[in-house]
Amino acid sequence: MQPTIYTSQIQRDGRENLNILDFGCGYGYVAMQLAILPTPGIRVYACDTDEECLDVLWGRIAHRVVKNLTAFHLPNYSQISLPGWLPAMDYVICSFSIAALEHPDIGLPQLARQMAGGTQFIFVEWDPEKSHPFIDIYFPPARRITPADFKQLIEMSGLKLQYEEVGKHPCYVMRAIKA
Repeated sequence: MQPTIYTSQIQRDGRENLNILDFGCGYGYVAMQLAILPTPGIRVYACDTDEECLDVLWGRIAHRVVKNLTAFHLPNYSQISLPGWLPAMDYVICSFSIAALEHPDIGLPQLARQMAGGTQFIFVEWDPEKSHPFIDIYFPPARRITPADFKQLIEMSGLKLQYEEVGKHPCYVMRAIKA
């Protein structure tokens, strides 16, 4: 996956001191790419339920001495409850994480409710209508969310769709904002 899917929007933003949440960060590839952007004052928060993935990310943060990236554990993906110490987020990145939720139709609205108005969301998900031998093994099409259903999920979560890119890759990209 090209990091520009995540970084280009943020680099065009023009504001300083951005707070970004990488929701469902896994090993932290996206979080690390965001943390090294040359945006003054950028602060990245990365969360996941998988402690083994977070162990890898915590090791990378320490090894690279990344001071603007904080990784933390979420107890489960059924009830999304972010810690109270988090600042207001400017962006929430969901990289292949919403379809991985136990109940996306519950989880995304829970996440969206905890964000302030104006928070921008960037979603990247595997397209069930596209086939890829490696992806199909680890994330079968039956577990993916169609772009049409994802758009409905965005709206149901109280977010306003701003952009979509569907059909070019094995994944699709959508951007939304909390009104």
